[in-house]
This record gives sequence, structure tokens and C-alpha cells, in this order.
Amino acid sequence: MKVTYRRLRHRLSQGRPLVVDCDVAASLGARGCSLDEPGSLGAVLYRSAETVREHHLAELSCRVDVLSALTADTTPRSLAESGMEHRAARLTGKALDLVVDLTESSERPVVVAGVLGSDQITATQRGRFEEETKEHARRIAVGGADLIIVRGMGSRLDLVFAVAAASEHELPTWAVVEDHLIEGQFSQLVQSLADAGAEAVLFEVASVDDGLDKLRRIAELETTVIPGALLSAEPHALRGFPSEFSPTWVDRVVELTDAGARIVGGGAGTTESHTRALATRLGVLHPSMPPPMISTAPGLTRSE
Repeated sequence: MKVTYRRLRHRLSQGRPLVVDCDVAASLGARGCSLDEPGSLGAVLYRSAETVREHHLAELSCRVDVLSALTADTTPRSLAESGMEHRAARLTGKALDLVVDLTESSERPVVVAGVLGSDQITATQRGRFEEETKEHARRIAVGGADLIIVRGMGSRLDLVFAVAAASEHELPTWAVVEDHLIEGQFSQLVQSLADAGAEAVLFEVASVDDGLDKLRRIAELETTVIPGALLSAEPHALRGFPSEFSPTWVDRVVELTDAGARIVGGGAGTTESHTRALATRLGVLHPSMPPPMISTAPGLTRSE
């Protein structure tokens, strides 16, 4: 486990919840980037790396705890849409190098996350999916990530497989679960993700009531996974399309932390303004966070 992650891991059990960065596609869209095609994040990284850097710097200035590299669309299948499939390895490394360099200059610990999975890529032949997922997880792991976030999977089977592929590299692995993956199998999916190696399960929710319900249900399970929630900017927000910031959004996220969410952040439509307001509010609520000697959350060990 990387040093930076160890320094923040106690917050999965107590103190200030960890804040994950916003909907990066929405944020880049607000900066004028065109992201309506599959593989577009990878293309932006190739053609407009400075814009991506500006986004990451803005998130760091907002005091985000987990900063995600743009690896969601740097697989060969994603980049094929832009005719750049041969650049997959190079762009994956570039995405991670950019975030690693920025976080190493930070005055406080910030976790570097690699993202495994894309919101815009359609299903493919099973063998190719498994091979590419394993290879991409390996590239993220060797590229310097502290953490792998698995998201954007089309089925429960794909999500569980990708979590297992990521956890093989002995990096903490978080799984993002969207509504279409649950479909009456809430407890079975959470247990399958835990068995596959997920340390945390983050629910992408469109409303606070939906988030509160999912947090209640996971609390009723005998599971070691840490619960989290990513709240959309508004009920009908779409990933990649920026929404206006509303102060009530922060109030709703705080409700989710009160209900047990230990990892929170912006879901669909959120931008850096959402991250800034959330981190500021949580900093007021939890002004002092000395690392405990012993962590109390299930599955967590002595902090280092």
C-alpha cells in the first residue's frame, strides 16, 4: 500500500470523510472541451494536456483528497474511436504522470486514483473485454496510482471482474455502483464486490433519498466494504454535462455523511465548484483530524 494512501486511510473510519473529485467530463466540458464521442477524454489528454492540468490544479486548490487521472478512456478500444488505439500505453502513463507530478508538489497528502472503466464504451466480445481490462489495470498499477476506481461497467459481471483484475495488483480498489447494476440484487452484488477485493463501494445517486436508502441497506449487511456516495448535481443531471452549483447540494451530501458515507464527492454534472464547497463544509465540520493509533472500521489496520 502506497505511503500517501496509508496517511489518509484512517479517515475511512472516522473524522472527515474523504472527498473524491467531481465529474471530470463535466468539468472539462465547462472549460470548452468537446466530450460527446467515445474515447474523447483520451483525445483531450493527447491534444489539450494543459487544459487537463488546469482541471487537476483547480481540484487540488479545492482541497480534494482523491484526484483521478484521465485513464477511463485510454484503453485501445476507447482510443480506437479517435484513431489512436496505438497510443493506449503512452496516454495511460501520461495521464498518471500528470497527476503524480502535481500531487507530489502538494503540501498535503492527496491520493492518486486510476480509473478502470468508461461511461461511453459499448459492450465488446467477452475475451477482448477481459484481456483489455487486465492489461489496463496493470498499466494503471505500474503507472504510479495509489488507488484504482472501477466504474462505467455495463453489467454486474463486468464490474466484479474488473474489481478482481484491479485488486490482483495489491492496490486498494473502490467500485462505483450505478442503479442499473443493482436491479433487485443489492446484497448479492455488494458481497460479490467484497469477495472480488473491493475495499469500498460508492453508490452513484441522483437524489439524497436514494443515497440514504442505499446507505441504510449496506449498513444492514455483514460486510467489510466501506460505503460511499457520489451525488449528482441535480436529479436529472447527465455525466459530462456541467450543471449549475447549488448550495443545497452540499447540505444533501452532508446528510449522506451523517448516514455513514465515508467517501463522498460529485456525481453527474458536478464541477470544481462542487468540490470546493464540499471540502470547505467538511473542513468546518471536522477541523482537526489527528490520525488514530488504531482504526475501527472493519478490515482496517493500524495507521502508519
